[in-house]
Amino acid sequence: MFQKILLPVDLTEKHAAALDVAGRLAQQTDGAVTLLHVVEVINGLPPEEEGTFYSRLERVARSHLQQLGNGLEERKVPYKIEVRLGKRAADTVRFAAETAADLIVVTAPPVDPANPAVGLHSMSYTIGLFAKCPVLVVK
Repeated sequence: MFQKILLPVDLTEKHAAALDVAGRLAQQTDGAVTLLHVVEVINGLPPEEEGTFYSRLERVARSHLQQLGNGLEERKVPYKIEVRLGKRAADTVRFAAETAADLIVVTAPPVDPANPAVGLHSMSYTIGLFAKCPVLVVK
């Protein structure tokens, strides 16, 4: 059912549960996981003018994604690494459509009981609203 699983991540360590879920789903369906990191382009700092800055961020992202991929490799789950420049939520949704992803697995932000509406501005919520494929939110 889910052959092409997309896992967008930032460079934190908070994605372990989502990585585990994506890996298990891929194992069950003989699918593959694409690890995606979108380097957020800073307004007024175009990539073509600040190539060194963005190149460094891309290298750091690829290294982080490779570490995550090593965990998938140990479980014999095929994976790809993709790093893009752009806007995180919009470019994740665009990438999912371009690659015909069957499922996007996202990490839910922690909910602040005193202010639960803050999560409505999260990347996972935005992806859930705009993606054309199913989105699994992992807490």
